[in-house]
Amino acid sequence: MSNAVMNTIGIDENLNRERIKKLLTIGLLASVMTGVGDFLLGYADETAGVNLATSVMSSAPNLADWQMIAGSLLGFFGIFLEGLAYFAVYRLMADAAPKYAHAFRACIFGYIWLAPVGCHLNMGILNMAYKYLLLADEQIALQAATPLFCAFSLPVYVLMVCFWLPMMVLQFMAFAKGLTPYPTGAKWFSVLTGGIPVLLVSALIGSGTALGAGVGTTFLSVGNALVFGGLLATMPDQRHFDAFRASLEAK
Repeated sequence: MSNAVMNTIGIDENLNRERIKKLLTIGLLASVMTGVGDFLLGYADETAGVNLATSVMSSAPNLADWQMIAGSLLGFFGIFLEGLAYFAVYRLMADAAPKYAHAFRACIFGYIWLAPVGCHLNMGILNMAYKYLLLADEQIALQAATPLFCAFSLPVYVLMVCFWLPMMVLQFMAFAKGLTPYPTGAKWFSVLTGGIPVLLVSALIGSGTALGAGVGTTFLSVGNALVFGGLLATMPDQRHFDAFRASLEAK
């Protein structure tokens, strides 16, 4: 197959190893950035929550303003870059599994649209609002907590999960079925594989303590770091990419 034809159908573009490597590197650095932001938003002793909303914002009274601002902004930029970096995974599956890839790409757009502002930055804003409401009047703060969380955060979280979960499933299936140049074992480089142990460590430390809460809030960032770092560390050489491309051309 000529280079002109390959470029026309997108094979040369999608399987550009160096471009994929750059995206994975950006994703790994962005995961570290987001992890620092998550830790800052969580690193404070938790107070008892009387309902779901106050439990979610239980660290707010003990968070410094600079933590909420810095943590929110680091996560805002970091999650946006993570979303862009997931186009590396899209490129890996685009030629062998176009249906998976198109659905995965749609989920990336949803992730970029919702996660940085609607989930991460939103939580920093709510924590700060709840903290100052508590300082002004505890009863008003408790009354306002549920409407604030349920009206402005929960709907975004639910919608974001509707994009995020299919992303994880599609990624797992593409690697498990050998639809990328990677060995099928790369399917275990997933957010859940990296995130669940972090939650267990947080529970062992004590999720209500400052350190335990801080560690626990980083579980998604650690999971993303495993995805990008794992794919970078095990990235096949150019021969494997060429062989995978040749197998697609032969079909």
